[in-house]
Amino acid sequence: MIGRYHTCIFASIVAGIAGGVLSSLLFVEKPVMADMRFPSVSTAEEFRLVDAHGRLRALLAFSADAEPYLALLDQHENRKVWLGLSKESGLAIRDIDGKTRLVLSLDGEGEPTLVLSDRQENIRALSSIGHKAEP
Repeated sequence: MIGRYHTCIFASIVAGIAGGVLSSLLFVEKPVMADMRFPSVSTAEEFRLVDAHGRLRALLAFSADAEPYLALLDQHENRKVWLGLSKESGLAIRDIDGKTRLVLSLDGEGEPTLVLSDRQENIRALSSIGHKAEP
């Protein structure tokens, strides 16, 4: 009787192991690893960078003249820095009130201009090189 009992226990153990092995082979899928590669090219008409609160902080887009520009915004979504192409390509920096205080630009022929303005947007300094000016 004890021999038969041991045989039943042994058969149960063997059946359990065999069932576990077979079920894992037949019913469990292989783990899927996420593809961590990033696309080499992304295409869009506009890219927006937002902070953790969903506020717009940077914008890469097209102007009304269909020219590309980059705008950097503060935490109140005021545009502080603008860099883009237009008739006069350049860089504009605005103050806390959104007033343009510094402009560095190039005209259509590549001549540079630097304009500094006060808080009332009055020009305080202007530097430009004419077409025939020497350094």
